[in-house]
Amino acid sequence: MAYRSLYKSDHLTDRERKNIILLDVIRRNGPIAKTDISRITQFNIVTVSNYVEHYIDQKLVVEKGLDISSGGRRPELVELNGEWGNLIGVEIGPVNLVAIISDMSAKVIHKLKIKRPMGHMEVAIAEAVKLVRRAIEESKISPEKLKGVGLGISGVIDRGAGTIRDTDIMRGKTVGSFATAKGILEKEFRVPVSVGNDASLAALAEKKLSLRIDDENVLFFYSDVGSGIIANNDLFWGSSWSAGEIQLNLDNLEGLAIEPWVHKTDFFRSEGLDLGIARRAKEAIKKDAQSKLSEMAAKDPEKIDAALVYEAANRGDLLATSIVEEAGARMGLKVAYLTNFFNPEVVVLGGGVERGGDLMLSTVRRIVKQLVMEETAGIVKIIMSRLGEDAVALGAICLVTQELFAEI
Repeated sequence: MAYRSLYKSDHLTDRERKNIILLDVIRRNGPIAKTDISRITQFNIVTVSNYVEHYIDQKLVVEKGLDISSGGRRPELVELNGEWGNLIGVEIGPVNLVAIISDMSAKVIHKLKIKRPMGHMEVAIAEAVKLVRRAIEESKISPEKLKGVGLGISGVIDRGAGTIRDTDIMRGKTVGSFATAKGILEKEFRVPVSVGNDASLAALAEKKLSLRIDDENVLFFYSDVGSGIIANNDLFWGSSWSAGEIQLNLDNLEGLAIEPWVHKTDFFRSEGLDLGIARRAKEAIKKDAQSKLSEMAAKDPEKIDAALVYEAANRGDLLATSIVEEAGARMGLKVAYLTNFFNPEVVVLGGGVERGGDLMLSTVRRIVKQLVMEETAGIVKIIMSRLGEDAVALGAICLVTQELFAEI
């Protein structure tokens, strides 16, 4: 199948679009011959040769020996020069701040993770700047080799207003400026900065770094608090860059003739990153339910978190198993509905639920298989995130890489 597009925005010139596609094919498949690049992209060989020679002149692509010949002259192989520069991906997540330094091939060189500070969005942005500075110092990369910074932020983006709204009640639902975040980072590190929503960037990372080239339609579920959408090989942002939210604003039902049962279901709202697993386990233990969880938490229910429940479930604990299965079923309803709606080839489960392992995955798969149309169920693959907690930061690297490639 042809490599159709990874960036179809109208503002891109034909050259910029070809740069992104060609360099991404070289990154993904190198060492690769020009004839194979032509076959994958369906660009004619003269066009491919001209572009590749330009990349070699820029030292972004290097020659890597000769391929086996089936007759005639042996074709030269080329690959992306990973040492051309360094990139930094940053996640301002709901729980943690993560900074990853990579080479141009997205190979991780250094990683840092700290707890996200409570308070206003601007506080988190300031801490992210400090984390990037620390990552540069610890990794000992040359500041001159830094080519760009990508930033993935948990929250609802409004491109028109230039805002990022934090939806966490505990932090006060504060609103920050992504233009300010971009400006602060660009001023501090003197490189281009790209900003996007965390779930969207996680989808981009899974698409570019872990899935097959033929997987053109992908849904990434960041637990059940948000999703990222790849449609026809292109990251779908939506009109205001806020696409992918999978919950309703149920705090604003005044004047609407909606039945009270809506408040009793979490299909329209999120139970949090852990799908309500820790809360349900604590409630059960406080009611003297028989479980290994009590002993594992040193008889203190407040020490129970989702990780502990997953561990107990893996040990065969009946209570923990039932709680994880229940959470998987609730999440499976959302996955099933959106799978039916979008008809993707792949659904990726991430945002922490991947720690639920086979139990969580099998439950979601069972729900989807039973509830979606058989044509859709027959094609979709449901998998756990292969990038785990690094998905957003790596997606931020992929985003800034795309923008750098366009301008080569």
